[in-house]
Amino acid sequence: MTDWKLKEGERLDDLVRDGMKLIQRPDQFCFSIDSVLLAHYPQIRARDRIVDLGTGTGVISLLASALGGKDITAIEVNPVMADLARRNVSGNHKEGIIHVLEADYREAGKYFPSGSFSLVFVNPPYREVGSGRMSESHGIASASYELNATLEEVFKTSQYLLKYGGRMAMVHRADRLADLISIGRKYGMEPKRLRLIYARKGHHAVRVLLEWKYGGHAELAIEPPLLLHHPDGSYTDEVLAIYGKESNE
Repeated sequence: MTDWKLKEGERLDDLVRDGMKLIQRPDQFCFSIDSVLLAHYPQIRARDRIVDLGTGTGVISLLASALGGKDITAIEVNPVMADLARRNVSGNHKEGIIHVLEADYREAGKYFPSGSFSLVFVNPPYREVGSGRMSESHGIASASYELNATLEEVFKTSQYLLKYGGRMAMVHRADRLADLISIGRKYGMEPKRLRLIYARKGHHAVRVLLEWKYGGHAELAIEPPLLLHHPDGSYTDEVLAIYGKESNE
């Protein structure tokens, strides 16, 4: 049993999967359903060497470990978030599976040879600088806006880290889909799977899940849409299953 020691301003949340818990800080970026959906999107293979770019609290890496990941590197540039990630990994007894590296992933060449990984996870900042209203909290702003890394830098880093034939999984805003595909192809990343996410039936897509293959040929599977909520606002059965919960029906 872990004795979770919280610092001022921190809270301990239930991650549901495998009884895991997660320390978070409201003044920093807290994980959302996007991270949960992303962690469940690609098929994780036992032999995968996984890297999680911009891990934040470590939520995607922790979920990936519960879904079969055995060798995971979680990179985070924000020292506050890197500290949270290390403590979350330790608190959930995942030190033998997840290694937290406090670094700028754009400088991945300092730490890893090219082609070191077979699967990249990334939940990058969704907004370009100058669009929308930026939070006054630097931690939240840097997770939401491309202050530390642009979308192009995400693909450039992923291309470097992936072995040929490796995969990259990403969740992003649906209205940036054209950018995602065009920039990915610039770096040899061919989209192989795509799933649009809708808040409710009849609404425009809000997010998109994508899986690329480095060096893959042009063939894209458009998967069935994922609906998050029923008309009354409750989660759909598929989302509850992803969270590891049962329907109330």
